[in-house]
Amino acid sequence: MEDLLKPDYGVLVLTVCNFLLLVYLLKKFAWDRIISGLEQREKQIADDKKQAQDARAAAENIKRELDEKLAQISDEAAKKMAEAVKMGETQKEQILSAAKEQSERLLEQAKAQIEAEKNKALSDVRGEIARTAVLAASKVVQQQMSEESAKSVVDRVLNEIKAK
Repeated sequence: MEDLLKPDYGVLVLTVCNFLLLVYLLKKFAWDRIISGLEQREKQIADDKKQAQDARAAAENIKRELDEKLAQISDEAAKKMAEAVKMGETQKEQILSAAKEQSERLLEQAKAQIEAEKNKALSDVRGEIARTAVLAASKVVQQQMSEESAKSVVDRVLNEIKAK
């Protein structure tokens, strides 16, 4: 067991020689490829990082533009709604004023028609009274009557008129 704890210098020298030979061979054949691969990988990572930053900036620009367009569209929609409400109010006022004018015109026509009918009725009544008076006078003239007989004639004429 003590032999295990003692160093064997021959094996140690061979191990160091093998290690140095391995380092030399790696440097001669593989070191440049490993370094260039690492540099290429580092460059690829830097390019990917740059592209990600550019894409993020572009996405933020697009988002900002879309937000601005959305705000603009919202403003335009609000303006159009206000215009539509205003136009609706204007049309409502026009319709109401037209209806009021038409009702006033119809009322005036009705008043004129009533006045014409009233005048016609008065004219008819005056004509009827005149006819009645003429008829009564002619009957009174035809008969020399007393006051009582004149009253009876007038009553009879009135009854005839009512019957018509």
